[in-house]
Amino acid sequence: MEPDRRLLAMFLAVAVLALTALGCGSDTTTADRRQALEDYVTAVQPIRLGINELLDKADPVLEGYRDGELSAAQAERGMGRIERGAAAYAVKIAEVEPVPDEMRAAQDAYAHTYVLQDTYLSALVASLASRGFDELPHFQNEQRAAIIAWRTRLQVLADRWDATLPANLQIAGRGEISPAPTGD
Repeated sequence: MEPDRRLLAMFLAVAVLALTALGCGSDTTTADRRQALEDYVTAVQPIRLGINELLDKADPVLEGYRDGELSAAQAERGMGRIERGAAAYAVKIAEVEPVPDEMRAAQDAYAHTYVLQDTYLSALVASLASRGFDELPHFQNEQRAAIIAWRTRLQVLADRWDATLPANLQIAGRGEISPAPTGD
């Protein structure tokens, strides 16, 4: 009878371990999800605000060029610095980890808007001397849609998990996305 008890104890121990393993990761609490979302936003915010601040520096350069206060070479140098900064932000936003599973697709689309911004700025720098602005890519609608979808997904999850989002997040995707070379 003693071997049967030992076998039963072993069976129960294996069953408990198996059930514990099955439950790992599958029962994330609302509090854990809320914290993961807030941590994600905390990681994204400096990048989001940083690229906005960087892009604000484009208008004075482009206006100076348009008004004849800057030469093409000066404008190219200024916009080149901004483009390199945008490229660095594209890498930073792509490196954000961890991203909650429920945000992964929206994060990937949002990160792609930074690549589009870098692409636009690179084309803008290349077109300054010739003023070939008609050849610039038109990504703003695609960027705006991705940013608004990202912001909306954040809000849906924040509402679901009672997470706190920064108030300034609501302006993401509104206003100008890319600097206009002619001030339009």
